[in-house]
Amino acid sequence: MKIISDENGDARMDTALTAIALFLAAMMVISFTSSPITTGTKEGDRAPNIVAKAYNGSVWQDFDLQSYYDYDWSIDNNDTKDSQWVMIEFMDTDCPYCFNTAEEYQEGSNYFVPENPSWNGPQVSFIASAAELTGLQGHDSTRDEIEAFRDKTEGEMCNSSNVDCSSRKGQPFSIPFIDDLDKEHMEKWGIGGTPTYFLIQPDGIIAWVSSEHPNEKFYEAITRIVPQESA
Repeated sequence: MKIISDENGDARMDTALTAIALFLAAMMVISFTSSPITTGTKEGDRAPNIVAKAYNGSVWQDFDLQSYYDYDWSIDNNDTKDSQWVMIEFMDTDCPYCFNTAEEYQEGSNYFVPENPSWNGPQVSFIASAAELTGLQGHDSTRDEIEAFRDKTEGEMCNSSNVDCSSRKGQPFSIPFIDDLDKEHMEKWGIGGTPTYFLIQPDGIIAWVSSEHPNEKFYEAITRIVPQESA
């Protein structure tokens, strides 16, 4: 049998193998030179995801923290107005300090929005994650209590079960309140006490953690970190 050599086919094969080799070499360079972002709860980490049920003022619905993110976002893209930052508070409706600072968190959720002429920055979406701190007297919480705390409705006891939830200062919230009564997400995020706040960039990277800046308020951090357009 006479074997006929296909020089064109051999050339195409050599070209394909060369292209594959170059591609693999490029991937190896990228893998060795790029620094992967760690998932964690420190500044510069990618925030752990939260998948849970959240109360929106009328019903409990599915919640996915990652749905807020734009992974193509960059602080150098000058897309200030189109970006969306996230401020999340880990709290307990029976935590006295959470109860007393609810007014400033509620006011912040209404202030850092593009519709506010006093704020020249992007949307900062506020979220609250409500846990039940077990082992503490009066810290027996329920979804009904979370609803009452958020909406300022009567009939449930907050603040270590000392006062009606409707008596807290401020207006009703308009933000989602996550059910974390089993502390699954609080433990995943390594929360040592409530309230603890995290400011998250549009790409899911943590920009600020209150525990690392004990003398800075959450609204001060937003004003300092979140880019604003020039007046």
